[in-house]
Amino acid sequence: MLVDSILPSVQPGITADVESPRSAGFGDDFANRLENALRGVSNQVNVSDVRLARVAAGEEADLHGTMIALQEADISVRLMVSVRDEAVEAYEKIMNMQV
Repeated sequence: MLVDSILPSVQPGITADVESPRSAGFGDDFANRLENALRGVSNQVNVSDVRLARVAAGEEADLHGTMIALQEADISVRLMVSVRDEAVEAYEKIMNMQV
């Protein structure tokens, strides 16, 4: 699921190892996670588009599976947009801070 690919899974009672921002590769890990999440959303949208095109052409009779794929893609895109909006809002708050 998209959320699982963005957020690391942490079991209760176990602390996650957190790298300091100054350590090498800290930004790379975030960039890789973000890129993987965006690729996952893109793949879901592409799969749903292909399935819909097949149903429209009469090639595939699995309308139920196609509708599920469309809803999964819709939810993924909505989550991605929500995360983007939160990131932009956080950036704007940081930029407006008095130094």
